[in-house]
Amino acid sequence: MLLDFAIFSPLDDPASVIKLRTCATGDGSSLQTAPLSSSVPSAGKRAIGDTFSDTSCITASGSEVNLEMLVSSSESTLLSTHLDSALSTLEQYMSSSAHCQTKFLVGYSQGVVVAIHSGDAIDNGRTIPSILNQVKGHLDSASPSNAIAELCGDDRNADYTFGIAIDTTGNLASVQKAIASWSNGTCFAAGQPTTKLSGIKIFEAPLIPLSHGNSTKRSTRSHKHSHGHAHLHKHEARATCKAISVVGGDSCGSLASKCGITPASFSKYNPNKKLCSTLQPGQRVCCTAGTLPDITPKPGKDGSCASYNVHAGDYCALLANRNGLTVEQIEKFNDKTTWGWNGCNSLAAGINICLSTGTPPLPAPVSNAVCGPLKPGTTAPKKGQSLADLNPCPLNSCCDVWGQCGITPDYCTAEKGLTGNPGTAPPKKNGCVSNCGIEIKNNSNRPKDFIKIAYYESWNWDRPCLNYRAINLGGTTYTHAHWGFATLDKSYNVVVNDTYKQLDDFLSLPNKKILSFGGWGYSTDPKTFESLRTAMNPANVDKFVDNIANYLKKGLDGVDIDWEYPGAPDIPGIPPGLKTDGPNYLTFLQKLRKALGSSKSISIAAPASYWYLKAFPIADMAKVVDYIVYMTYDLHGQWDYKNIWAQDGCSAGNCVRSHVNLTETTYALAMIKSFVRSVPSITNMSTVTKAGVPASKINVGVSSYGRSFGLTSRPACEKSLSDTGCHMMGPKSGATPGNCTQTAGYISNAEIEEIMNLNTTGAGIDYAYDKASDSDTLFYGNNWVAYMSDTTKKSRIAHYQSLNFGGTVDWAVDLQQFTDDDLDPDGDDDLPDTTPLAACSAGYSTFEDLDAHADSIPQHCVAQYTITTLKALLAETLNNYTTLLSDGYDKKFSIYSKAVAGSASQSLLGFIDDHGNDYATCTVAETSICCKACNDDKKSDSYCDYCFDGKCYHECNVLGCTNKRDDVQPSQELIVKTVNESEPCPPNYGKCGYGPDNPYEQTVYWAWKNSSGFFADLELNTGIPKSKTKMGNYDRMNSCAPSAKAGDDCWSIGMYYNVPIINGYSASDVANPKEVVSKGLDKIKGLPTQIDQVLTALQLNGYLGDDMELIDSVSLPILMLASATENMGTVVQIADKITEEERKAFILAFLSAIFLIVPVIGEVVGSVAELTDIGTVMALLGAAGNSAVDIYTVVDDPKNAPLAIFDLILAPLAIADIATITKVANIRRGMKESDIAKLGDPVKRRTDIIDKVKGVCRPDLE
Repeated sequence: MLLDFAIFSPLDDPASVIKLRTCATGDGSSLQTAPLSSSVPSAGKRAIGDTFSDTSCITASGSEVNLEMLVSSSESTLLSTHLDSALSTLEQYMSSSAHCQTKFLVGYSQGVVVAIHSGDAIDNGRTIPSILNQVKGHLDSASPSNAIAELCGDDRNADYTFGIAIDTTGNLASVQKAIASWSNGTCFAAGQPTTKLSGIKIFEAPLIPLSHGNSTKRSTRSHKHSHGHAHLHKHEARATCKAISVVGGDSCGSLASKCGITPASFSKYNPNKKLCSTLQPGQRVCCTAGTLPDITPKPGKDGSCASYNVHAGDYCALLANRNGLTVEQIEKFNDKTTWGWNGCNSLAAGINICLSTGTPPLPAPVSNAVCGPLKPGTTAPKKGQSLADLNPCPLNSCCDVWGQCGITPDYCTAEKGLTGNPGTAPPKKNGCVSNCGIEIKNNSNRPKDFIKIAYYESWNWDRPCLNYRAINLGGTTYTHAHWGFATLDKSYNVVVNDTYKQLDDFLSLPNKKILSFGGWGYSTDPKTFESLRTAMNPANVDKFVDNIANYLKKGLDGVDIDWEYPGAPDIPGIPPGLKTDGPNYLTFLQKLRKALGSSKSISIAAPASYWYLKAFPIADMAKVVDYIVYMTYDLHGQWDYKNIWAQDGCSAGNCVRSHVNLTETTYALAMIKSFVRSVPSITNMSTVTKAGVPASKINVGVSSYGRSFGLTSRPACEKSLSDTGCHMMGPKSGATPGNCTQTAGYISNAEIEEIMNLNTTGAGIDYAYDKASDSDTLFYGNNWVAYMSDTTKKSRIAHYQSLNFGGTVDWAVDLQQFTDDDLDPDGDDDLPDTTPLAACSAGYSTFEDLDAHADSIPQHCVAQYTITTLKALLAETLNNYTTLLSDGYDKKFSIYSKAVAGSASQSLLGFIDDHGNDYATCTVAETSICCKACNDDKKSDSYCDYCFDGKCYHECNVLGCTNKRDDVQPSQELIVKTVNESEPCPPNYGKCGYGPDNPYEQTVYWAWKNSSGFFADLELNTGIPKSKTKMGNYDRMNSCAPSAKAGDDCWSIGMYYNVPIINGYSASDVANPKEVVSKGLDKIKGLPTQIDQVLTALQLNGYLGDDMELIDSVSLPILMLASATENMGTVVQIADKITEEERKAFILAFLSAIFLIVPVIGEVVGSVAELTDIGTVMALLGAAGNSAVDIYTVVDDPKNAPLAIFDLILAPLAIADIATITKVANIRRGMKESDIAKLGDPVKRRTDIIDKVKGVCRPDLE
């Protein structure tokens, strides 16, 4: 790839608006004539045609020069291949006579960047191959990571400078700096150790004196760029001089030589004494007597400004100097008016700007722009039109500043750059210029009926399992049933494959019965893809219409056309669609409507992709059809692999994404439906934007299947789907096929639920609801799948209904759940085995009993015995719960609150000990003994830092010796002094002197350098607010007697002076959650009766639901309640003096009980007023509170499973409702095993026993 950019707009400046102009390299012939184009890689391919107007090449002569090389080496051999590719591409392009005017260009290959600067006086065609031949030879032996080769300095100005910059890390900014240096006529590698390459042949313009004189400097008349004004200006009047322009690197001496005059004459013609020290590129100087001619550009007679197309090496000061202007004037001419003008600090190459007053020019065309004024061939807007109104996008989608169409915020957000000019955007944004916005508007009118469509896969009997009879649709809530799919024969007759004898049942349904034609397979199979296209051909369309009308008389209510997709240019395996597809499709629908009248419905399926929808004349189609099936599923899938446009933020197209992402669905809905915005115009009327389909005609897609992906690294994906190591396998799907659907990458909801329930993969199951995409997700084995659970689908349908869409469409009803239809589709079910089962007469009332007999319990007794055991546990729990509230709660809360208050002081001191040095400076009362005695027992480097020289011991007499008894030899007593030393504060004991440092005995005097920061972090980490503290002294281990006086030596041990201490944090400050406990009891009072009823049904073999679902639905609520009351039971009266560990154990037990009760009342912890100080209390616990934190993380999530389970199971008659039990069981089975463990050991232990009895294997916890 070749590219260039504005040399003097820094690429590494976050404030710069970056524009890269690129062309992709092809074969040699195309490369030699390829125009340079513009792109912004992050926003997709953008291109601008830009060939220079001056095509004449300079006349040059050869000479040998020395080239300076600066190389840093690399060990990579792979880089050399890409480096050779970039160098060869540049050489081929720049040495072509078609590009002899090119001064600067960059080659790019797989992260390797090579830039070449060739001054105006250098002949590219002969010089570049000569230099590159020598440079390549040197680089072959060096394996460079970065390199500079330059010809500069001495008497060379910018016209005679040549340079090559190489960066193998892909850093464009680094090579830009080198190019900028050479463009200014300076050496980039000056002052650095370089290697000289000698005897290199170059070709450059010869010496051409501009007048008489003996100049020896180089000079050129023919330059590589025509900037609108020649470097030498003729006399314009008697008072004007002949003038030339300054080039980077010029001096007054070189300018005199260019003029062909002496330095003295030059000074005479240019008398400004400061001229030589202030020369600027582009500045004009006189070569003869007179004043500089007026060359300021003038506006046109039609009021248009003098326009100029900016080149890569331009910047405002240069343009101002060349045109007799100031930078301020250029900014004034362009600010707020010129398209694409971002100001002088971000001057982009390739844009048209104004160099005078007047109306701004049309923007320079961009070769691949498809919308807006950048589109090639654009003419000036008509009266009343703005530039932004020109060339709107198909479907009235958003047009961005680069002339590209799209429907995401990247295209649709109307933001201008700092100057506020049209056609600009802030840095790293693409900005919208027309049809902006992604909001769903103008949907205030509700549809007459909100319909629910289900597709029925008539071929579902081809699967080995997961079969579904059409007759079952009659018992659903779907209003419309779509038979998928009818096809055509060669005479365009309707063909319905009824191999499995389901059509008659389908025709008997009470739902609206719709016959759907086509589908993805039929539309894209090489054998059949032309069927719908030729049927809608003008020569065949009438016959096709008649055949449909006749077939519908069999008892069908309508027809649905699912052609995927008319006009599609890139569906693999078949030729591109035709431009006539869309118009012919519309004509067909119009004829079909005329034939059917209003007695039958007509619908079409439409893609939720701008790329494919743009070929549909969808606004006109919407006027004909009754509704549109909008396929807002399959937004992502295996087909994304290596598609650079498929996924925002994933250029490789190999990231895993949800195929039902709600955000992307919303973009698609904004694209297809109509909304109205006011547009100032000459008629002052409103204009419809986006595709123009009323919301009431759109039926939004929901799915009953998932798109699954085989993962290259599940651990990376578990960290984050955005992790750099998280990718799908490809190009073929690496996902494990479902047992029934048997298609890698496509798996039914029924199979997903089976995986969760039975763990059929034998690997870890990890379910999560992804709020960002509003999708359910599951890791299983080395797979990840996104799908819609029943809960998510229900919320989606409600959401779409609230937006007044016409309805929803579900693909497909036969994928939702396993039924008993997996037999002969047209036969009777087999009769059941009539052998009587043994009675379930054993009586297990405890989990210990259940565990002991787990291996011997008959399968048909599992549910009865398990529910019996749960019933007994619930009865015990309710008794404990009632007793707790009537007699014991207040005492237990008193114990808890006192324990919390008692922990505060230790938490505060611990924070000081652990972090004090970050906020304070300290003076330590160090113990000092004589150096001799200290060094005899030196325990650390700083142990004797404070010792003293001199006498070590007191005189050993009756008063001065340690032992006074007559029968013991007296021992000498060390002389001990106290010295105050400035040292780091705890926990930094690096300067600690004589004495033990564990515990740290010395008294410390604290001086606070950042008290505000200390208190802020104290509250954040421990929950203790500053208001509950005061400054004081803390007795850590001081042994002073009560009679001790201030200044006594004993105070030098065991004290903290001037530290925060607890003040007023008592048991009364601890919030009381009694109301939570009381509400919980009220909520569960009806649960025992429901358990009794369902147990009776089990005992009489009268329970009609899935008994395993019953166990899973009721067990967790009972186990959580039991654990809560058991935890409360451990909070008992304690003695006044207890250890900190004992105190925290009581706090932990109380908190854990409360947390387990919160879901019962339908709340999360953060929303309960009585628990506002929970964060404080948990912080006091520190690491000891990890188990409470575990429970908290589960029950404080608004979408936590226990909350959803309690909400459903505690509803009146919930346990008797099989549908509710199924929902609850699915929620429970979707919980991670790690989350079950977080609910505490009692819950986990009993859950494991239940799984053991059921015979379910769960993955081990990591």
